[in-house]
Amino acid sequence: MVDVPAPPLRPWADLDADLISCIGDCCVLTDYASCLAVCAAWRSALPPPLSLPLAVLPADAAAGHPAVSVAACFLRARRWSRLPGLRCPTALIGGAAASCRCVGARDGWIALVATAAADGGALLFNPFTGTEIPLHASLYDPARDAVAAPKIVFSPDPTPRDFAAVSVTRPNRIAVQRAADGYSDSVVEYTNHLMDGADLVDVAYGGGGKVYCLAKGGEVYVLRLKRRRRRGAPWLPALEVGPLHRAPLGADAFPAPYNVISQHTDAKNLLLYDGALYQVWRRPTGAGSVTVDTPAAGGKRWVRISEGDVFVLRYEPGRWPRWAVAEWKKDLGGNAVFVGSNDAAVVRGEGVSVNSVYYWDNPPEGGHEPVVFNMATRASVRWPAVATGGTSSPVWYISPAATDEEATCEETACPEYDDEHSADM
Repeated sequence: MVDVPAPPLRPWADLDADLISCIGDCCVLTDYASCLAVCAAWRSALPPPLSLPLAVLPADAAAGHPAVSVAACFLRARRWSRLPGLRCPTALIGGAAASCRCVGARDGWIALVATAAADGGALLFNPFTGTEIPLHASLYDPARDAVAAPKIVFSPDPTPRDFAAVSVTRPNRIAVQRAADGYSDSVVEYTNHLMDGADLVDVAYGGGGKVYCLAKGGEVYVLRLKRRRRRGAPWLPALEVGPLHRAPLGADAFPAPYNVISQHTDAKNLLLYDGALYQVWRRPTGAGSVTVDTPAAGGKRWVRISEGDVFVLRYEPGRWPRWAVAEWKKDLGGNAVFVGSNDAAVVRGEGVSVNSVYYWDNPPEGGHEPVVFNMATRASVRWPAVATGGTSSPVWYISPAATDEEATCEETACPEYDDEHSADM
């Protein structure tokens, strides 16, 4: 019997890219780094960790993580893996870095607040550079935690001498901090007079110092943060607030049946993308499903809203009703939308499901877990599809330098007040 020699092993570089991707998805972060070091072919087949969906995880002293950190989730590994080598915040009073939580994120920065027990204040922090910007204590009210997850939004590229930050500390109260040319002020305002007594559920920082405030019923108000002082003046200009639009008497801002659906989707977020303003509505977990009567909806009078259903509407200033159903491929490029206590973002790239909304759910065991809702199939799945232990903050961390993120409102014109009502301001 003649021995037949075994076929030669294929070089690592000749492996199929899909197979390499599967190998990478099964790895935790340290092993993933080893995969990237195999050869150029493997590096080209594997996306960089920062291009994957990232979350902000709480401190875990027992596991050697003394402060909050950014983590990536590899699909087949089905768990979060913390990015090594990041900086830790030091400015929180009383060494509270191990007891703080994340309440905002954008452009690589995060907003941190100390827990009530630590009483350490709030700050903006860049985990890659270690830069810290202390925030006024009025921007965080622990009582807000009992109502909804707190959220602080802030201006892009903040510096200690030039930034703005805004938060909804209670449904009827908004806090603002502005800094310009070394001058800083903080203001706490109630919505009773400024916003018709609206209960606010979300805020979004737009271009030109405009902050969009979303009320529970879907109404939007625009807050102008003027940060240019008059020459010699020791204070910053007063804030300006006004509705994004005013509905004619008896008219609805939303087309049927969304004028009724808005009343049954308590989880609402604002999204600024490519110069347009969107609302993302969701019927939250625990609310159950409901069938609603929509008599003005044409032939279909009864509409069923399932628990977890997501709806996305786009602001159309040149028409009435002012809001229309978003066309996912045309308006959002078929990409994924990430909403939470972070500034909502439109993202595309490896490891991201197209035509989907990523949001945070509240499991019965506590914490927050990510869920993906597919706008085409109208189905949602936990992401990844196993329990992850949850996170303490419903925040997506978006790295603009490493993700293939589309232009946001900062680079383009933002929606303004209706022209016919701007004189009312």
